[in-house]
Amino acid sequence: MKNASPSELIALRARARDIARALTPPERSPDGRLLQHSREALQKQIDAVLRCHRAVGASIVLCAPGGAADFFHYGYARLRPKIPVTAQTCFRIASVSKLVMSFAALSLCESGQLDIDRDISDYLGYRVCHPRAGGTPVTMRMLLTHTAGVTDAGPYGTRGMQPGCTLRELLESPASWLHTVPGEAFHYSNLGAGAAGVVLERAAGMPFDDILQQRVFSVLGVRASYDPRRIIPAGDLADGYSVRSILPPRLRYDAAQLSARPPEPFDPERDYLIAAGRMITDSCGMERLIRLLASKDGMGVISAASLDMMRAPQDGACGIQSAGRGLNTAFLPDVFPGFSPVGHQGVAYGMCAELFADPKTGAGVGVMTSGVRLARQAPLMRAGFDLLALGFASLAGSG
Repeated sequence: MKNASPSELIALRARARDIARALTPPERSPDGRLLQHSREALQKQIDAVLRCHRAVGASIVLCAPGGAADFFHYGYARLRPKIPVTAQTCFRIASVSKLVMSFAALSLCESGQLDIDRDISDYLGYRVCHPRAGGTPVTMRMLLTHTAGVTDAGPYGTRGMQPGCTLRELLESPASWLHTVPGEAFHYSNLGAGAAGVVLERAAGMPFDDILQQRVFSVLGVRASYDPRRIIPAGDLADGYSVRSILPPRLRYDAAQLSARPPEPFDPERDYLIAAGRMITDSCGMERLIRLLASKDGMGVISAASLDMMRAPQDGACGIQSAGRGLNTAFLPDVFPGFSPVGHQGVAYGMCAELFADPKTGAGVGVMTSGVRLARQAPLMRAGFDLLALGFASLAGSG
């Protein structure tokens, strides 16, 4: 997810306020849960938004400040045969994966296995050198803030998608680098996020998903993975569909096929496609991740100090000149009345996902879809933003 510009924030605030004004404030029980009639009314409004954006299927998670959570499900996880979305449906959450990777990176820092301000060359075992700024080291902090000067416009989307390509090959290509010096400016990069995942593997000496299982997922007690083969039963995996204005949805992410692939040997140099967007989880996993991002204490995953750093602007920190964000966290200041959440959007194969939480109030909203029309409300997708706006509006006053 790219940073929102001042003009984009103005447009987002206006749209969010329009959505909030159209919502009848829902009633909640003393423990913060929606009363049945309010829940039914909100389900109808969520369904209307999803129908408007031609969603195939979705799960929406609303986390109230006091700890109560409400879950809403819609449509289908798979169309052939038709399998409805349930609480057990596991969605690929695309670039929200980057945010979750930051939890693991900071956990490795706390155990002394990683230093986010150390030259990544020391972990990769070969020199990573910006061709126009050879004296400036590339650090994990730069990769986690998208300020390393790495671009997807080079060989990443062509040669990088072919079997046998290595991270070293991509990073040694001048075409993979911008003209900006590392740390100088924000430029969103999937290759940079993938390189960060490989650094984690080198630092921990184990596959990326094993790191996440050990340091994040098992601590939270959630069903999640960056590898669809680890989601059991495989029938819970949602497909991903490209949704167009008129034509039927087109299958683009075949979960059954991917979950049946044979395992691959551990090879960090070829694992650069994992971290940027492959995470999968269910609605309960999304709820726990929202709670973690909004928490005061890091919930046993990372310390409160590390969590605060992850959610804080990195501008001026350790060689970062201008980032406009935290460590894989983007900001939506005062966009939703009463909330200023941090989080990340994910978009891949027609699927759209959102994870945003407000550390001040403890509230948060999660969105996962199996396919939706991807019209843009810059810098987010309109479907995802409308659901975030509706969700936060329903949480206003719930604390």
